[in-house]
Amino acid sequence: MKNIELYSVRGFAGNALKIKLQEALAAEHLIYTISEINHVDQFIKAGLASVPAFRIGDKVIQHPSDGDLDETVKKVMDYLLAENINAILVPVDFSEESTTAITYAAMMAAELGCGLTLAHVHQTVYDPISAGALDVQFLQDSNKRLLDLVESYNREHVKKGINVHVSAHLEVGEASSSLIELLDHGQFELMVMATKATDNAMRRLFGTVSSEVSRRSNKPVVVVPPNTEIRFPGKIVVGFSEELMLDGVLEYILAFGAKHNVLFDFVHVTDDLQEFELLKSRLYEKLMVNRSLLNGFNIKSLFEGEMKIHEALFDYATEVRAGMLILVSHHRNFIGNIRHTSVTKRALQHPHVPVMIMHPIPHS
Repeated sequence: MKNIELYSVRGFAGNALKIKLQEALAAEHLIYTISEINHVDQFIKAGLASVPAFRIGDKVIQHPSDGDLDETVKKVMDYLLAENINAILVPVDFSEESTTAITYAAMMAAELGCGLTLAHVHQTVYDPISAGALDVQFLQDSNKRLLDLVESYNREHVKKGINVHVSAHLEVGEASSSLIELLDHGQFELMVMATKATDNAMRRLFGTVSSEVSRRSNKPVVVVPPNTEIRFPGKIVVGFSEELMLDGVLEYILAFGAKHNVLFDFVHVTDDLQEFELLKSRLYEKLMVNRSLLNGFNIKSLFEGEMKIHEALFDYATEVRAGMLILVSHHRNFIGNIRHTSVTKRALQHPHVPVMIMHPIPHS
């Protein structure tokens, strides 16, 4: 739980500021404690020329002697909300699978210190008889369900003392393209999506929304299968190839796990041992440059043989009880996506563990 310090002499202004800020925090479902500091020597130590004043970390917001209480509280809230602007984006369709994704994303948000945004994309329903009235009703119903869902999670987080603020975003359009636009251009760290258990020929050809977004977005996407254990992964298997060596990719992965003492297994599936040794040497050099981010790692090869690459990686991840599999893949256009039986596309059809898909950032 985060703390706000209120420096004030005992009196009306300090008490009123505290009460108003507590009300504002409750309205936004932000979980902070407010500690009052009333000693002059502490004012001097903090370098304050006047009080009352709030301090959040290194940020100090002073209340002017003739200032408005509500204006000062607004400044504090604006700063807190700006500090919590980065969030995890979770698409929801109100299904059981999306509930799993929300729960998993909330856990990640708590561990990574960011917020949570639940997004629903409404796809227009055209009804010539009602001239659009039916679609308007569906849109209103979806908006209410989304807001009710957000409110329920915020109440639950406040009750449990979880410092994760949940917000809502309603979009009208085609699901995949709307989510990609929102993720790539919004203030989001990554996206967490659910995947369905069903399978058919159209899904294998064109992919579900989750696989489409995973392949086309520029930011990381975590795809969560049903019945996923809700915990931050203690071990992560990284399927590595040339893409992992590109600028920023390995560094992001290591930073993702650094605060949680994650053990990394870097696995290359190949029948060419000479290729593996070359890649291993290059990977080891990069790991040594970033060793301050490492808790522990392993580099190994798996013999491909008759097994498909994604099957080998999933089997290994299951064997070592990994909590996540990370795959790095280049973007492909529509025709290339149909023709190419990519590892990421196959892996997302029936993932056994949560899968993070990353794409190297294109250089301009």
